[in-house]
Amino acid sequence: MFKKIGQIIIFFALSSIVAVCQFSFINVLPSIWGQINLVLVVAIFTLFFFDWRSALFYGAISGFWLDLMSFEFFGLYLAAILLTIIISHLILKNLLTNRSFYSFFTLIIAATITYNILLAIFFYFSFNDKTSSLFINSSFYLALVYQIVWSLFLALALFNLAIFLTKGFKPFFLVKK
Repeated sequence: MFKKIGQIIIFFALSSIVAVCQFSFINVLPSIWGQINLVLVVAIFTLFFFDWRSALFYGAISGFWLDLMSFEFFGLYLAAILLTIIISHLILKNLLTNRSFYSFFTLIIAATITYNILLAIFFYFSFNDKTSSLFINSSFYLALVYQIVWSLFLALALFNLAIFLTKGFKPFFLVKK
């Protein structure tokens, strides 16, 4: 029982650290560097390598911290992250047949697009000025491309780190006998 409580406390602390690092360090970086979405990549990593309950728990913690520190309405990031995790879980369960490197990349791309579209919709309905739409603005698509590229780089690093630490995925078709 104490081991499980210790794991929950460590998971809570790591989730909080990732969210605080995202908001206080990564988001203030200039232009292209500020498009790194560490919270989303770690959420999809948690969904892919662990289970969806852990990913939802992570999403709830990190979304709470992002909402607490931001100036938007409370629940914006929490709802966007949780909905992205749920949609990513459905994609992983119903469309992707195996847990390979390519499935992980596909899931990262789908989650990044989903997250940005959800945020754009939430921003559109939360502001009083509805004259400009984020989907018409070209900077939305440029930021989306940058986020996809950064997410793929982070996914590559995390995937290789997970393989190195767990030795769980072996390249059985590349080994000569």
